[in-house]
Amino acid sequence: MKKHIAYLMLLAIAFTGCRSTGSYQSFKIYNKPMIGEVAQKSIEYEGVERNPVIVIPGIFGSRLIDPAAGKVIWGEFATREGIVGLDKSRLEALSLPMEQGKSLKELKDELVPDGPIDKLQVQVGLLQLRIAAYSDMLESLRYGGYYDEKCTNLYNKRYYTCFPFGYDWRRDIVENAAALHLFILEKRKYLQEKYEELYGIKDYDVQFDIVAHSMGGLIARYYLRYGDQDLPEEGGLPEITWRGANFIDKIIIVGTPNGGYVDALTEHVNGLTFTQVGADRLDPAVLGTFPSLYEMMPVSTFKCFRDKDTKEPVDIYDPSLWTKMQWGIVSTQERGLIQKLLPMFKKEEECDIVAFDHLTKCLKRSKRLQAALAVPVTPPDDIAIHLWVGDAIETSQRAEIDMSNGKIKVVEYGPGDGKVLSASATYDTRLGGDWEPFVRTPIDWTSIHFSFAAHMGITKDPHFIDNILYILLATQTKAARKANFNNESA
Repeated sequence: MKKHIAYLMLLAIAFTGCRSTGSYQSFKIYNKPMIGEVAQKSIEYEGVERNPVIVIPGIFGSRLIDPAAGKVIWGEFATREGIVGLDKSRLEALSLPMEQGKSLKELKDELVPDGPIDKLQVQVGLLQLRIAAYSDMLESLRYGGYYDEKCTNLYNKRYYTCFPFGYDWRRDIVENAAALHLFILEKRKYLQEKYEELYGIKDYDVQFDIVAHSMGGLIARYYLRYGDQDLPEEGGLPEITWRGANFIDKIIIVGTPNGGYVDALTEHVNGLTFTQVGADRLDPAVLGTFPSLYEMMPVSTFKCFRDKDTKEPVDIYDPSLWTKMQWGIVSTQERGLIQKLLPMFKKEEECDIVAFDHLTKCLKRSKRLQAALAVPVTPPDDIAIHLWVGDAIETSQRAEIDMSNGKIKVVEYGPGDGKVLSASATYDTRLGGDWEPFVRTPIDWTSIHFSFAAHMGITKDPHFIDNILYILLATQTKAARKANFNNESA
């Protein structure tokens, strides 16, 4: 009886906790913050001390258009019935050129990026693009006083402070880092002109903050370390110059596969199926032309793939293994589409040679990029790197390969966001190595935050929104804090 009364008392406390002011006993959880006077002034502030923000979406997150044809190839798929449709010709048009004797950088087509996708009602595997992840993120930033070009005349602001970066997500991450550099220089010039016009300050040293999701985080991390510097074709790794730090203050990285993700290989092997009615599939032959998807495969040190029989690690970066296992772009089942993508060749054998050459270049490039991003190094004091990780969903962690037929079966799962393991996001090298009590990572994170959300849902999490606005609006890097302290002391 006493236990029963105690239980009822606890229930009463929980349900009467709505009025929690001055109470030690309220258990109520709220889904949005209360904005105080100091924070409201930060939101309303307009001036040179507010860093502008660049938003970088993940893979599949930017529109791709064919300017000559006046056609959107990726990013608009509505049908008359309101059902999402992806016609085969447009999906095949996403394939990148392949040619022997040319680098991946030289292999270009006519498609150009046309900004991030606001809303796209299609599901790609576990990647829920029908969720308006990037428009939600931009709307959250507007709530914090960051305005992009779609806010013209809506908020009575004199210049933009938020710049979504659309890029060709099929292409090499290093190449997109170079594109980000040009984008930053362009927006920097725009703001310098505005600052001179409005505040009389000439050539202000504009610093940007970055919010980057998924693949976008890899682009931001490479740019921070190496700027627009390319990977050497042969020899060692590029020199860490921190050139990106000349223009960046804070980076917020969200759901990024810093150590790669298992599905990047299985998508190469099986293709990507779009789950809505009337939708089609991105074939392995098309996906196999994208350098970016190879660059997000799991790093070798994580030992995510092993032989089904011997349990020994399998080197998925060996191109001869792909031929033996009949995977992706070199599978004989893809020959018909490969010949369609390479109409200049009449013989299957000729197409096989070109496809294998392209595969080899992509795998080699991927390993070199991963090595460049894995170098343990401490960033300068004028840089802060914050990470957001999903860890509430069962996520593919290890798979076994049947070496007799190439079939891949996921056999172990771990915490993640459904697409990216939390251990990959943090780049916790204990995953493939010896266990120890504390996280071991080559990335010197300023802070790490965990979210009970899926890969595309993290950006909608109230905890994420509340905290990134605090980081952007109210925090400084070590160097800035030190400079302010010295000024106050003087």
